[in-house]
Amino acid sequence: MDLNINGRNILVTGAAKGIGRGIALAAANEGANIVLHYQSSKKEALETVKEIERHGVQVVLVKGDLASIDDVQNMKKDISQGIGEIDAIVNNAGFAQYKSFFKYQPGEWKREIDVCLLGVMNLAHTFIPDMMEKKGGKFINIIGDSARTGDRNFIISAAARSGTISFLKSLAQEAGRNNIQCNTVALGLIDQGQSFDPDVLEKIMKQYPLKRLGNIDDISGSILFLLSPWSDWITGQVLSINGGHSMLG
Repeated sequence: MDLNINGRNILVTGAAKGIGRGIALAAANEGANIVLHYQSSKKEALETVKEIERHGVQVVLVKGDLASIDDVQNMKKDISQGIGEIDAIVNNAGFAQYKSFFKYQPGEWKREIDVCLLGVMNLAHTFIPDMMEKKGGKFINIIGDSARTGDRNFIISAAARSGTISFLKSLAQEAGRNNIQCNTVALGLIDQGQSFDPDVLEKIMKQYPLKRLGNIDDISGSILFLLSPWSDWITGQVLSINGGHSMLG
């Protein structure tokens, strides 16, 4: 299947390594030009840029804190100078602390909310108007499935990302009249080279009907579909890629 994203300008946030890197490389392999965003992992970001360049596409590297509207607007200026207008955004950036709510100090949760919720709003407010003007674009936000199911140890990031689900649904209604699709991808646990205690891993596996963790290829294929014209009649939806861990309607 030809995905027809050749020559499209795609911004992938949190793309220095892991899932974001995999998505950026997969899109570049299909001929898309990549704007690769990072905040602190400069070494890994530069290495990923070199990998993308091997695909013969354009690549622009941008740095910024998505929780800062000034940073996001400055990113847009750099992107405009380096590659032009963005055709699609895949937001993979996030920040989460793994602990019970009552282990937080008051206010310690602000950073998670700022990155996971306000960061999405900052991206949309900065980039979507240009997409609306040219009557086309894609916004894909990646979250953990805890945003839909709850998780006592990811309570703040889950709450913030649950807010983005509602935000993307409403944005899909607002921007849909301008042929822009806004969708959420909710992930189960993805193998990114983490080190698990064997007993812990065994307990985790019991929660997955497919009896394995996800891998980056499981994610990138679905993202490429949502970036392609084949998904142009899909908007305001939540796609769960979780090995059957949750099966919410």
